[in-house]
Amino acid sequence: MLIKPSYLTLCLTTALLSSSLLANEVPNQAVNDASSKDADEHIEVWAQKAQRAFPTRNEAKAELKKVAGGTNLIDISKLPARQATLQDALGFEPGIIMQSFFGGNDQPRLNIRGSGLQGNPVNRGVELLYDGMALNQADGSFIIGFLDPKAAEMITVYRGANGLRYGATTLGGAINMISKNGTTASPSVRLEYGSDNRLGASAQLAGEGKNYDYYVNVATDSADGYRHFSESERSSVSGNIGVDISDTISNRTFLQWSDSYFQIPFVVPKARALENPKLIMGDGDTPLDNLLNVYNRKPHRDSQINRIANKTRLSQGNIVHEINVVYQQVDDVFADPLKHNVTESKDVAFEYALSAQGDYISDNDELFLSLTANKSDMSRAYVATNPADGSMLQTFGDLDLDASNIILAAQWQAQLNKNWQLVTAAQFVRSNRDISDKIGSTHNQDNSYDSVNPKLGLIYHASDDIRFFANISSTSEAPTYWELVSTSVSPKNPAMAQISLNDLDSQDSATLEIGSVGRINQTQWNVALYRSDVDDELISIVSDFAVNGQTNNYEEGTIHQGLELEIVQDISEDLFSNGDNLSTKLVYNYSDFYFDGGKYDGNQLAGIPEHTAQLALRYQNGGFYIAPSVKWQIDDTPIDHSNNQFQDSYTLLSLQMAYQVNKQLKVYFDGQNLTDEVYQTSYVIRGFSAIQQPSFLPGFGASYSVGVNYTF
Repeated sequence: MLIKPSYLTLCLTTALLSSSLLANEVPNQAVNDASSKDADEHIEVWAQKAQRAFPTRNEAKAELKKVAGGTNLIDISKLPARQATLQDALGFEPGIIMQSFFGGNDQPRLNIRGSGLQGNPVNRGVELLYDGMALNQADGSFIIGFLDPKAAEMITVYRGANGLRYGATTLGGAINMISKNGTTASPSVRLEYGSDNRLGASAQLAGEGKNYDYYVNVATDSADGYRHFSESERSSVSGNIGVDISDTISNRTFLQWSDSYFQIPFVVPKARALENPKLIMGDGDTPLDNLLNVYNRKPHRDSQINRIANKTRLSQGNIVHEINVVYQQVDDVFADPLKHNVTESKDVAFEYALSAQGDYISDNDELFLSLTANKSDMSRAYVATNPADGSMLQTFGDLDLDASNIILAAQWQAQLNKNWQLVTAAQFVRSNRDISDKIGSTHNQDNSYDSVNPKLGLIYHASDDIRFFANISSTSEAPTYWELVSTSVSPKNPAMAQISLNDLDSQDSATLEIGSVGRINQTQWNVALYRSDVDDELISIVSDFAVNGQTNNYEEGTIHQGLELEIVQDISEDLFSNGDNLSTKLVYNYSDFYFDGGKYDGNQLAGIPEHTAQLALRYQNGGFYIAPSVKWQIDDTPIDHSNNQFQDSYTLLSLQMAYQVNKQLKVYFDGQNLTDEVYQTSYVIRGFSAIQQPSFLPGFGASYSVGVNYTF
């Protein structure tokens, strides 16, 4: 059915005015859903008709097959037990390092190939997306707690420079969380209870008609916390409505509201972390306890987001247009023991993307073009904290922060012959980071960063189930406002608090990567080897009391190289009864990040363990599932760039169990650190770390959660 031009204009205008940015995948033809055992089916995806529920799982898999680099696809619905946190969703994946940080509301330190490893907590280095549309603010920063896997159908990860499709210019790449929708989801309720009085509840509604579908998720989560002063709670409402406007035009609107609050138990010296991991500064009677008493200073984070986004897909034969618009409002109070950072931000973003297939240059080409623009108007006040009761004292800095980016991307993918594909791509990026002082004229700065990021890749399909890839690519990452602005606050004399600006260049990298994804008989693998030469890496070094710090470009260069490996091995079928299955999953990450010259020449960059390994033994029989697993951080890890003080190695034993009672009812158990090992999960990073300084965040002790999910 053809649509009248005036109606088409109205529909596209409505999409533009209603909200969101950043496109997803190419279109789809009917393809049978393959078994989860098939590591990487050969799927050809193209269609003449728009599809309302884009992307499908097959479409997402097909898109990842076209990437000449390391990727992940996580099907949330296939997670056997708990799906409450980012650790549940991403913590057992090659190339993704997850470290618990504050503990409240799932605020982990997320790292891919050394991205933003200096963050305390991490707030840069990866492009976070909902349905292909940026969650990051325009300066590149993000609040990771706004990602909620409970409302997601699947997650796609583009590691390193492979995130070009989504406008990512970061060293870590892009993580795209794809929402559930009314074409695949069913109404359900979920209840969870666990250690430290953790209580979680969520409910979802979903349905569809002939030309529309809808999905709504409401969730709440609260906990007393494992450590002292670590209570948290989070509430969220999210949903989307999809409409087939015509045979060739589909539109989907997304809404999200999240409210997150958590107390920050903060870091302690290593001796206290080993003595009793629940203790915080203020539990002792030392001068440092009296100075940095957390009970008095009340560090916490309180964040809210209101977000509306819209995606429109128009199919015209072998050409697909996508228009995406986003508007979001973020209010954030981030109070450390010495100051409050009070941020209000309004973010808008737009993307137009074109995908085409034909014999434009070779016999079988796929072309992709996109124009992305986003802008954030941020206001950030810096307020000294009253050491007696945690209240706000004087405002010692008040800045208008205006960030904007324009990204033009192009990619040509050619089928050279039956087995070989060539991928060539490039980005042009212009980023502005302007600062205006609202109090005086002292702190003003206009920053502009331009870059061109090329990529050249090859994919070799040895068979439908096996492919090899190689690429050479580059990224350029402008600094965020957390790095452009430094604060200095004395815990003894908060009246002398002040801010300063840093003159920073962009962080640039060139990466060489090779790898393979495939399956032979009962063995699946996903492996990538990479080496990134990083120029002007943004190094943030915290001083004194783990709060005041400054970011500089490390001009002598750094090297990020490593191995990302996943092996899934089916051991036996019909082991004890007909239809059961026993398998193992191994994930190993080798991260060799070091300084190549300068003050710290030859030292390991602090922040990421060199070797981590996870192994799970999984048994499934009908609706019953059990999987003991081990997480092993193999070596001690330096927490400072001088490599003077170290996080201890550790081994954690976990267990997951689930039972599908019937078609509607599922019950599950999740146990973590069952041996109650005392370990340090993370830390603040310094140039030199003295033993007596508060630096470590203890990991959780033995914990459990039980849950029930009922589908109507």
